[in-house]
Amino acid sequence: MRRVLSLLVAVIFVFGAMAVVTMAEANKGAEKYTIDKCQKKKPVVPFNHYQHQKIQGVTCKACHHEMEEGKTPKSCFECHQCKKGEAPAAKIAFHKNCKGCHVKMKKEGKKTGPTSCVKCHPKK
Repeated sequence: MRRVLSLLVAVIFVFGAMAVVTMAEANKGAEKYTIDKCQKKKPVVPFNHYQHQKIQGVTCKACHHEMEEGKTPKSCFECHQCKKGEAPAAKIAFHKNCKGCHVKMKKEGKKTGPTSCVKCHPKK
């Protein structure tokens, strides 16, 4: 009887742990995005969301700065429109946050993403 009870507790623990991991993974968003809104002159920007999630010390709030804890983060374009509104325009926000972070990391001697126009906006 003791052996059955121990086995039952172990099975419940394993399934509980799997449920927690699955719920955490479900809130991660798509692996890759293409930033193609507001692009009139420059080529679209491929964005590897998964690669950014793996950066040590960077949380979701680094980019999703209005995110409420435990909630699914909003898309950038839910707040940042093509033209300036209540929030800075998307282009300004991306250049300040994304490029700004890359430039800062580069100055610190860390491996980082692109910092030039043609590296973010590659021609097809």
